[in-house]
Amino acid sequence: MRPIPASFCVPAPVSLWLCLLLGHALAASAPIPAAVEEPSRFAAFLLATASLGAACAGSRYNARVLAAVWLRRLEIVTGIAALIAAGGTLGAEADRMAAPLPVHPRAVRIEIEGRVLDSVAADAPQPTMVLEATLVRVGRASSPCKSMLLLRWGEDGFAPAWATPGLSVRLEGEYRPPEDARNPGSAAPGRWLERLHIAGTVDVDPATVTVLADPPDSGIPWSGLLRHRLAGIFSRDLCPPVAALARGMALGDRSGIAPSIRDAFRDGGTIHILSISGLHVCVLAGIVATVAVAVRLQATPALWIELISLWGYVLLVGAPASAVRSAILWTAIRAARMRGSAIRPFAAWGLAGLLLHLGNPDVLADPGFQLSFAAVLGLSASGGFRLAIPEGFGGRGSLRRVRGAMEWLLSLARQSAFAEAGTLGIQVLQFGAVPLAGLVLNLAVIPLCGAFMAALLLHLGCAFLIPPLGQVAAGSVEASGLLMLWLTARVAAVIPPLPARALPPPAAIAASLLALLLAAAAWEHARVERRPRDRRTAQWCALFALVLAWTVPFAVGRGPERREAWMLVIDVGQGDAVVAHAPGAAILVDAGPSTESRDEGRLAVEPALRAEGITRIHTAILSHAHRDHYGGLAWLAGRGYLRSLCENGRDPGGAWRGAIQLGLARAGGAPVAIRADTSFVLEGGSRLRILGADRGLPAGRSANAEENNRSLVAFLEMGGAEICLSGDVEREAEASLRWKIGIAQVMKVPHHGSKTSSDSAWVAATRPRIALISCGERNRFGHPDRATVGRYLLRGARVFRTDQEGAIRLTFAPHGAWVSTRAHPAPEFVRWDTNPALTPSGQSP
Repeated sequence: MRPIPASFCVPAPVSLWLCLLLGHALAASAPIPAAVEEPSRFAAFLLATASLGAACAGSRYNARVLAAVWLRRLEIVTGIAALIAAGGTLGAEADRMAAPLPVHPRAVRIEIEGRVLDSVAADAPQPTMVLEATLVRVGRASSPCKSMLLLRWGEDGFAPAWATPGLSVRLEGEYRPPEDARNPGSAAPGRWLERLHIAGTVDVDPATVTVLADPPDSGIPWSGLLRHRLAGIFSRDLCPPVAALARGMALGDRSGIAPSIRDAFRDGGTIHILSISGLHVCVLAGIVATVAVAVRLQATPALWIELISLWGYVLLVGAPASAVRSAILWTAIRAARMRGSAIRPFAAWGLAGLLLHLGNPDVLADPGFQLSFAAVLGLSASGGFRLAIPEGFGGRGSLRRVRGAMEWLLSLARQSAFAEAGTLGIQVLQFGAVPLAGLVLNLAVIPLCGAFMAALLLHLGCAFLIPPLGQVAAGSVEASGLLMLWLTARVAAVIPPLPARALPPPAAIAASLLALLLAAAAWEHARVERRPRDRRTAQWCALFALVLAWTVPFAVGRGPERREAWMLVIDVGQGDAVVAHAPGAAILVDAGPSTESRDEGRLAVEPALRAEGITRIHTAILSHAHRDHYGGLAWLAGRGYLRSLCENGRDPGGAWRGAIQLGLARAGGAPVAIRADTSFVLEGGSRLRILGADRGLPAGRSANAEENNRSLVAFLEMGGAEICLSGDVEREAEASLRWKIGIAQVMKVPHHGSKTSSDSAWVAATRPRIALISCGERNRFGHPDRATVGRYLLRGARVFRTDQEGAIRLTFAPHGAWVSTRAHPAPEFVRWDTNPALTPSGQSP
């Protein structure tokens, strides 16, 4: 391992992996990455053959002969080129593996037989379990199979407490294959299932479950049984919040963790604590090693016990990429130390990445893999940045101990800052914010995590070996667990995350990671050479990398402003959320629902805004005070997207207003009640007309209907089209508004297409060419009504539904609009005039 120029030392595994990563990135940038798989494989084979040939030829000459020098250079160049081509092959293979997934796939009624593999989450608020299917029947056809399926029970059904790994069952339900993201910027849930090798989900009909006799060759799923037993012990001996925390940290099951706790860990920058990561694996291995030393085991047996425990735990929790990375790194370092040699952590990091990349090229797309490797890279770079307390402080006695404690805290702070720097860009892409609290919180939570895991192991040991002491040991688990939960919630509330509404370009994130890589290489060289000059180089490189990584998410320049007019109907389930972009302005109408377990403002609307490059909403409108319309506004207001909010003024004392008003106040804005008709001229010349809520209507059939009829109705003129955003108005309000409205080429269908809205007179008055229906899939209200949809179709409108198409995007052009959906992304041109002689000008988006 020779140092390269500029005082950097890159270990061989890191160099090899970098070449593969470069080739992977080049292949991923191709228009169709999968198409370059065969050419890349052929090029890698030829270049590798040339490199080996040059090496053999060069071995015949003396090292100082000119021919040997050139052959050596040829060997190196062709070898590097072969690795890059091999990386291109891996990138193409990963693209081929990531086949397109359907959006809103149609559910199929099936009957399946199989055995339960994992039932840890069977007692969750939304129970699930993993089944290995052996026989599938669809209608009268049946076929044997061997696929893993995720079984789901509804919130209203009974939890399958009877489920035990190894149990053979027959059941019926609605099968759905893995699904793609329904909105731009959102993560595809189907990719998570694919990484777990799960072929789809089944919504179980509980009345059809039948327990079968076990087949003679079924085998015993030991890992599932052990996980089931451990989860039962946690639930039995620990209070619910700590039991859910233990199951998440020890078994990777986060189904029982309350959403508020998950949000606190996310905002506090410690979300990695709640899932299996390298930290948990290292803590477990360290505890086992400490126990082995305490009982004075010999080195070789202690190492074997340590590694068996380590890899057994990794297999028990499903071998996530971050845990495998940590296990490889730990194994390489410990095994090398036993042999009397030394493997640096930086080299072990590269070895783990190289092996995982070769074993599964698709692992690079796993956020857990990205965060884990980026954090360890930051820790590797932190070695060069040393902050020492002056020598004059703390000479003897207590002052010396104080000095030691201060140096320890300083070291932890340095490592925390660099670990956060490594993951910062990825966290901004994943969560849209920088968790500043993580700099402080990790200093306390990581040691608490070690104490919690140690207490957990003690508790399990007592529960298995000395049951009477199990409850006593559970007290130490609850003490550390409750302290961790309380501390995380308090710090995350005091130091909120800093929103980063603009997406940093991947090139900027890659540059910050490259700077950390160079800093780690500089420190690696300084550790070997031990020269003051090299240490200063490592110090400056680490400082530069730290500043760059913390600057990139906030110093990204804006790209050229997009001048086209477009509109996006976001799939928020049973609710409304519409974003319209006029030249120079962005308008948001409603923001979808929010529940205890899901906030569409955070999970659907904000990712869509960031994907479209929108950092500020110039005009926000809340049509009326129903949760399926205002639910996501609190999150968006807290993130600073909103400066003002036009609404109908109803329910002025509602508790739901508090978070929205607080977020608006931070931005210097406030809600504005629109009672009379109001018109705006937006920046860029587009016009917005809002029909006020005071319509003089008699009392409605119900409070809900009365509020629906007070919905603000917005008319937006942009892109040569008139767009009607009608809220949830019903027939009574439609009748009072009919004389105020005109033709609208685009209609957001009132009240999700219900049978109480969109009567024939309303459709005839507006004559839309595009009708957009926002509703939840198989919602309990039966929206949209077939007769309502039929009225729009009879008038010649093209009807698009979010419950079938996912998000719907309109890009306006002369004489019409291009319509694309998540389910059918190929643009379709819809003309405002049905005259076929008219053709769209310009290209499709």
